[in-house]
Amino acid sequence: MRPRQLLLPIVLLAASVSLAATPANLWPRWRGPQDNGGTDAPIKAVKFGPERGLAWKTKLPGKGCSTPILFGEHILLTAPIGDQDGLISYDLEGKKRWEVTVGQARGGKHQNGSGANPSAATDGQIIAVYFRSGNLACVDFDGKILWDANLQEHYGKDTLYWDLGTSPVLT
Repeated sequence: MRPRQLLLPIVLLAASVSLAATPANLWPRWRGPQDNGGTDAPIKAVKFGPERGLAWKTKLPGKGCSTPILFGEHILLTAPIGDQDGLISYDLEGKKRWEVTVGQARGGKHQNGSGANPSAATDGQIIAVYFRSGNLACVDFDGKILWDANLQEHYGKDTLYWDLGTSPVLT
């Protein structure tokens, strides 16, 4: 049996409504469109398991623990890419569109954690990402970094005992 921490699959669960028929901003940030963990989209729960109820799955380049976000034709998630913090975009069929790195990664403390625990957030124009390393970036929907900064270099090292899971909030 392979250790879980090597690579975790991202799984897109099949729903009773096709993804193409769902609103363009079905899940634009960690807690969903109303920041309450739910959606108004007409989706029924389905039974699922390792090979049941899945539209597709893929291996990630590193341990990704963020909640994927869905906006338009993009499924976006954070994960380490080599020793770098990364953002990956997939289409609705599971094909990788692009990936971009935004700086040196800092791993998670817990064996199941990652420095890429925070989820991305979007307003439909830009995608904001933040990582345990302090890397904060704004990326467009073509994977181009519009700007980036390392908050720990500017404001001091993160000294939280627990792993970081602070996802960006756009206002």
